[in-house]
Amino acid sequence: MRTLQRSTIKTILSSGLAVALLGTIVGCTTIASPYDNRPVYRDSNTSNNNVNRVSQQLRQDLRRKGYDVRDIQASNYRGNQILTAYATKGKQAYELKYTYPNLRLISSDKKSWSSTGKNDRYEKDHDKKDKYKNNGKHKNSKHHKNDDIEDNITRESRYPAIKQQAIRKVSAMGYRIKDIELEEKNNRGVFEIEARRGSQDYEILLGYPNLNVIKVKKD
Repeated sequence: MRTLQRSTIKTILSSGLAVALLGTIVGCTTIASPYDNRPVYRDSNTSNNNVNRVSQQLRQDLRRKGYDVRDIQASNYRGNQILTAYATKGKQAYELKYTYPNLRLISSDKKSWSSTGKNDRYEKDHDKKDKYKNNGKHKNSKHHKNDDIEDNITRESRYPAIKQQAIRKVSAMGYRIKDIELEEKNNRGVFEIEARRGSQDYEILLGYPNLNVIKVKKD
């Protein structure tokens, strides 16, 4: 009888220990599960800061290429986020689309001023000035041709390096550069540089891409 009681007690204790261990395991699983499946939230402020940083980089890149950037907007293109820049160069308006965040050019479309929804007054005023300047003759085809030449040059992979060489060359000549732009003259690219030496301002023209000095003129 005493042996039976001891065996029964051992069985009860073993069963109780197993139940306790099982309860502990189940309890741990129940507690850990919500943390394993919890949703991940994005920090919208961080995302906006990244877009602003990349947009600023794009703005600087376009300015170096001679564009006057009016606006940069983030949007979606074929399911991917892109940046669309609205800019002008000379008298031509452009809509340029870039991938985000590596800023690879997707498309570059020429736009009329009115199609951008901005600067309509600017367009009318400048058209009126061109009318008097050209004695009523339209030279839009020539302007488009000039813009195409400038745009093609600034798209060349070697353009940024040659531009830096032009800056170093003029600096080595003793001038302090205030501004540098690529212009079209006689169907070829020319760096038009505003510089200063001492108290005198100068206009310097360098040929592209060989950087020969075309003109140095006091401004």
